[in-house]
Amino acid sequence: MAIIEISNLRKAFGSQEVLKDINLRVEEGEVICLIGSSGSGKSTLLRCINLLEQPDGGSILFNDVDILSRKVNLNKLRTEIGMVFQSFNLFKNLTVLGNLMLAPVKVLKVKKEEARVRALENLRKVGMEEFAERSPETLSGGQKQRVAIARALAMNPKLLLFDEPTSALDPEMVGEVLEVMKELAASGMTMIVVTHEMSFAREVASRVIFMDQGIILEEGAPEEILKNPRETRTQEFLKRILKA
Repeated sequence: MAIIEISNLRKAFGSQEVLKDINLRVEEGEVICLIGSSGSGKSTLLRCINLLEQPDGGSILFNDVDILSRKVNLNKLRTEIGMVFQSFNLFKNLTVLGNLMLAPVKVLKVKKEEARVRALENLRKVGMEEFAERSPETLSGGQKQRVAIARALAMNPKLLLFDEPTSALDPEMVGEVLEVMKELAASGMTMIVVTHEMSFAREVASRVIFMDQGIILEEGAPEEILKNPRETRTQEFLKRILKA
């Protein structure tokens, strides 16, 4: 069953067309890796899916509901579509536990004790339970990102979006975050991941999508796209990134 169905999606910033006629169907349990050069439209596509950006045209169905309809409840939508950013976006004035409890209590109206139990369970999933009472300021980049993933899980989302979750991390911290994401994928979580981590895409993705200048230029199984891409632009991009 399709959890997301995008048809003819368009988005421009002023005169710059960032997304041009995007069509994408994501099945429940799939892990989609979006790859491509900076400025190809990958992050904008993610931000349109959870309506951090308002598309200029086309449609997005989430579980068969048109989320671009004026009737859509944005708060409810964002509980079901979680997002993990490259810059963590944790609240510095709250503990790690407080960061995870805030939205379930305020948005889902979960009782504090239940929210606490759920928060600790999600911290356990990402190996951060022992840091529950710490300030995010005292954590490494990799630890902050694992907390950010746990915070997204606290809302029990049906879909998780990751916008280059390892790009702000030191190289030695990248592995710990990717390990958590691999475990989520293995548990059946539906994920759309913007990434430059080709080994992760090769190992975990159901499909790899190469975006170029606002269009989906090529898509297929990881083996197909990463080893034998058809398009010249995909070949050039992979040659550059695999050499880096």
